[in-house]
Amino acid sequence: MTTRAGHDPRLVAAIILVTMAMGMLDAVSLLHLKIFAGYMTATILLMAVHIATSETVVLSGFEAIGLYLLGAVTGGRLTRRDRTVRYAVGDILLRVGLLVGLTALVWAANPPGRTYITLGLLAFAMGMQTSATRHARVADMSLPAATMLLHGLAHNSSIAGGSNPGTWRRLAAIGSLFVGAVIGTLVSSHSISLSIAIAGATILSAGTLLYLREHGLLVRLDSLTIH
Repeated sequence: MTTRAGHDPRLVAAIILVTMAMGMLDAVSLLHLKIFAGYMTATILLMAVHIATSETVVLSGFEAIGLYLLGAVTGGRLTRRDRTVRYAVGDILLRVGLLVGLTALVWAANPPGRTYITLGLLAFAMGMQTSATRHARVADMSLPAATMLLHGLAHNSSIAGGSNPGTWRRLAAIGSLFVGAVIGTLVSSHSISLSIAIAGATILSAGTLLYLREHGLLVRLDSLTIH
């Protein structure tokens, strides 16, 4: 089922869950890996600041970008298979959730080079995940970031002469990003592996949602894409 805006409500709900997971992982990445695994704009800026201030260039920045690109290539190939959008996105999210869960186990096992292994796995997973959210083609939600969501709220508001389309969808995504970052910060202060595992479980839930059969309760998700 789709809404008047043409958005599959379950895709919207899945992306909101993914956005919450990204908030968790961004918080963990910044606090404990010192570089972002999925937010490449911030990663590039952090690398530039290191260079401009004559500080040591962090090799992890190059690793994050390289593995993110590799994940994006993999995700791009997966989205081009002959499947419906819902199932293509769900398939990728299930893979990403499992990979993030594996990353949690890697951190808990504490192998040599644990930080670089964790960063590489997460960056690869986030490259795939971004392919999924882009493929869903939900307005302002191709990336789990607040900038376009906030801009969409203002740009399409009645104050700006718009009709406030998708207001609740955007507010839900912004709120989920914020809540995810709070959860990631609090949980990772006690257990980094647990915080990564929770993020992985959230992404798995998003992927599973896209494979569930139609049910009366799922129809209510239509409200998430109100004009």
